[in-house]
Parts: sequence; structure tokens; C-alpha cells
Amino acid sequence: MKNQRIYSHYFNRFNESAFNSNLGLSLQECCYAVDKYCGQRTGVSCLDFLMALHFAWKYPKGHYGGTIWKMCRQKHSEKVWRTLSIVEAFMDEIKFENRLKSAIFMDGPDAYCSMHTDSSDFMINRPSDSAEAKKHYTYKRRKFAMRYAIAVAANTGDVCWLSSGHPAGSISDLNINRREGLVEGLQFFERVGADGAYLCRRDPMYKCPHRKPRGGELTEQQIRENDAFGNYRSIVENVFARVKQFACMTRWRHNRERHSIVARFVFQLIQIKQKFRPIRRLGLSKKEHEELAAANWRAAELHGVPAIVPEAKRTRRRPRERKNQPRLGRRRKAARIARMPRGEIKIGSGSGDDADEADASCNSYIQPGDPLSSDTDSGSSGREIANDTAVETDYGISEDRIKATRGRAPRMAKVGALLGMRAASLHGEKVDRLMRRKARRNRRKT
Repeated sequence: MKNQRIYSHYFNRFNESAFNSNLGLSLQECCYAVDKYCGQRTGVSCLDFLMALHFAWKYPKGHYGGTIWKMCRQKHSEKVWRTLSIVEAFMDEIKFENRLKSAIFMDGPDAYCSMHTDSSDFMINRPSDSAEAKKHYTYKRRKFAMRYAIAVAANTGDVCWLSSGHPAGSISDLNINRREGLVEGLQFFERVGADGAYLCRRDPMYKCPHRKPRGGELTEQQIRENDAFGNYRSIVENVFARVKQFACMTRWRHNRERHSIVARFVFQLIQIKQKFRPIRRLGLSKKEHEELAAANWRAAELHGVPAIVPEAKRTRRRPRERKNQPRLGRRRKAARIARMPRGEIKIGSGSGDDADEADASCNSYIQPGDPLSSDTDSGSSGREIANDTAVETDYGISEDRIKATRGRAPRMAKVGALLGMRAASLHGEKVDRLMRRKARRNRRKT
């Protein structure tokens, strides 16, 4: 309640979605952090902690942050940096023991992949010294950056290990792990999952995907293993995606010595968020649950005993299967509709060059048996609709509705009329949605 009152005082309103959008954490996550890291033990007040959260999430300039928290620019800056330095030193959410929650067995029953590791670059200002600028410049990203490496639990996504900041242009991912001693605390049967950049050194402690040999191809078994391994290794990228939601991790205007303080603070917050909103949950997938249930039912029928079907648990959504045709977005769907052949709507008996051109452009789309096909009625042409009531009864679309859509989706309406209202009936819901959207736009303009 104290967090809620403070938030309402400075932001003039309170709800959980606004709390998350302004501070980067939910109310429950913020209460957990305040109860643990604020008070007499650290000397940090609840208000100072909320100011530090707002600074890391929004990364406001001095005068803007001071205006929000109703204090001068200098006092706001002093409070924020004091809180960040103290709380970051007390935070202990990232623990190496987090890797023991789950494991993925690899290379036989005696070795398993307990963690996945990767690194990412975070932009900083250009150092004034040319030698330092050369060390921090990465040609891959084309920017000056600091590089941080992390290791996360294989199945849950809990952050187990975080390296210190290194110049992005002068050290590789594997050398960071060796310098920081990532594999020194592992058991002899543990492995660390990594991407293909670690494969060139042939380190036995790292499990990497198969690489295509020079002049050869991967086998089907190797391709399946790479797909399965990539599904689990992508959890590192999910953690980095959460980190880069904080504005201070995507742009930086302070000196680079302070960047490591803020980075460690943000990664600790990510681990707090992982406790309340985990990236992945342990449990069977939907397909595995169905297979297990079917096996239990078959065994029950065979032995004449009741079947025991475990309850399906909520797990991470599996990636959709790749198909030949990509999923079309809203703009691509609109572009596909716009590429449909053009024609002119003719209600009743039509004649003239325009109607003949419309017939010629759409003859290939009219199928035998359609209401507008010449096979059904030799006396009617492909552009004639004799009875408006019949059209509305059969296809659910009237003449007025077609005319109303001419301004927003004219080609779709024309093709729908020429094809016996087939296209318009299939896209009827889309027509209504476009009409409502146009009405909203007109109301906004007025």
C-alpha cells in the first residue's frame, strides 16, 4: 500500500498496467524488491527505490526526472545514483545454484547441459581517448558498446551468472567466460550450451550446434538435433530481450564507469521479474501430454484398470512450424486485395464498353455453377444481377453495402459483384471492420 500511495501521489493515478509501464515492474515485483532491499539494512527509502526504477526504465533527462519527482535536477541525480550503487551491492538474486533447478541431458546419460550462455553489446558514448574508442568499437554492430555475458538455466531461464562489462571490440565471448571463470564451478558431467562461435575452439565444456562441413551437408539427424537445441538455447535471447526493454540499456549518455552499476542493477531486476513471470515453466507440452494420455488409456484398456491422466501444465508456447507460405500481416493482406483484378459494379441490365472490359477481366474467375455463370442461365450475362433481394438472401450482402465500401475497398466490392458476391461474402467481416475504422477516422478529424 505504501508503494501504491507514493505512486499515486507522483503520477496522479494508479492501476497495475500504468505501474508496469512507468517503472518496468509489476506491483507485486516492486513490493518484493522494496521489502527485501529497502529499510534500515540498506538505508534506502521506498521513494528513492522507485526513483531508481523509473530512471532505469525510462532513462529521463535531469530536468524531466526532477519535474516528475518534484525536486531540483541535482538532488534527483544524487538520490538516483546513491540508490543504484547501494541497492546493486546488496542485491543477490543472481546465484550460480539456479542452474540446478533443471537440466537437459546431452551426449549420453553421463553429461547434461545445465546452462546456456551468450553475450550482448550495449551502446555507450564514444570514449574521448582514441585507443579506448578503438577497444570499444564493434564492427558487427557499428557502434561503441560494452559487452556483458550471462548464463541462464537451461529450462527455466533463471539468470545464474553475470560477467562484468568488457570493451565490445577487444574481447570475444569465449575469452570473457574464461577470464571470469564460468566453467570452474561446474561438475565434471555438466555442459554449457552455446552458439556456433564457441565451436571453433573445440572446448569440451561447451555444447554447440552442428556446423555444416566444408563442401558437405548436414544429415537429417543433425538438422533435427540443431532444431531441438536451438529451441532451448533461444532462452538466452529471451532474457536479453527483457533487458533491452529498459531504456538505459539501449542508449547511454553518462560515463562508461557507471554503466556497469546500472547494468548489474537491471539484470538483478530481470531475475526478480523471472520469479513472478517466468519465461518458461517446467512441464509437459501439449503434444507430450496427449501422447502420454493416449498411452495411459491403451494400458488401462489392456489391463482393465482405471487410466491415470496427468493434468496438463501451462508451458512455453512452442515455435510454429515453418511452412512454404509465410504468415501475412495486415498490410500484406491489404496489398493482396489491392492486386485483385479491377472491374465495375453493374446492377440490373448493364451494357457498354466498360461492362465488356469488366467481363473480360474476370471471366477466368467465374466457375460453372455460380449464379453469374453462363452455364446456369443462358439468357443472363456475367455482369447482370437481376434480383437484389435474392443476392442479399443468398450471400448476405446488399447493393447499399457494396456502394458504401467503394471509397475504402472498391476493388474488393467490384470483384465481389462480378463473381456472384463470392469474394465479398468471404470478406464480409473484413468489409464491416474497414467501414467501422473509416467512421472512427472521420470522427477523429472532426
